[in-house]
Amino acid sequence: MRRFSDRIHPEVFERFPGYCWGKVICWRLDNRRGLDQATLLLREVEELVRQDPELADIVAHPKIVAWREAFSRFGARPSKYQASVEALARRVRRGDALPPINALVAIYNAVSLRSLMPIGGDDLDLVSGGLHLRLAKGDEAFTALGADEPEPPDEGEIIYVDDAKVLCRRWSWRGGDASKISLSTTNAVLNVHGLLPATRDEVQRATETLAGLVKRVCGGESTSYVQDETTPFADFDIPIEAGEPRRP
Repeated sequence: MRRFSDRIHPEVFERFPGYCWGKVICWRLDNRRGLDQATLLLREVEELVRQDPELADIVAHPKIVAWREAFSRFGARPSKYQASVEALARRVRRGDALPPINALVAIYNAVSLRSLMPIGGDDLDLVSGGLHLRLAKGDEAFTALGADEPEPPDEGEIIYVDDAKVLCRRWSWRGGDASKISLSTTNAVLNVHGLLPATRDEVQRATETLAGLVKRVCGGESTSYVQDETTPFADFDIPIEAGEPRRP
């Protein structure tokens, strides 16, 4: 068994009341299968986004407004730094087909676009210790996905971290290279971020939808739940062994 734990620190709720964090923990999945099915799902959702009149002006949508205001509050200009869901929606609305990358990434991008909430993921075998959502001190280790040089966070921004490194900067802006999901990923943790006006029920539905799609397309097992101010901690065992061999 492997111990899994995560925590939302109190200062997140102090600054952003009503925040909810949906989690899907997956194990023994096969990320080499299901790419065609996951890509088809992504293409269907992209078309819905392109046809949605409420997204004609993306930055005016209430769910996008919430993230732009949040980024502004911790000093990240929304014109330069965008929550992942805004960046995805912008690309889709201008006619781009998002690269599926792999089945797991295609699935969570599709659910993100459909729910208009940021969703990201990390390879659980590349995570060290417990997980935390907290304010940055400014000296944490971080190298962005696809980058060559480290980019430590700014003091006061919200970061998603394990015991050794930052997994995602600016809350839902960009994930780290060190824990990225790849074809060899067999165990993963996926995150659904809900700021008001997204409700807890919406976060719950998106989280359950994500868990169901991953199991249907990639197999394996999973558990899912939602954390909020009343339940900011999670701590439980996953039926995998630390150091369990990864698929080549």
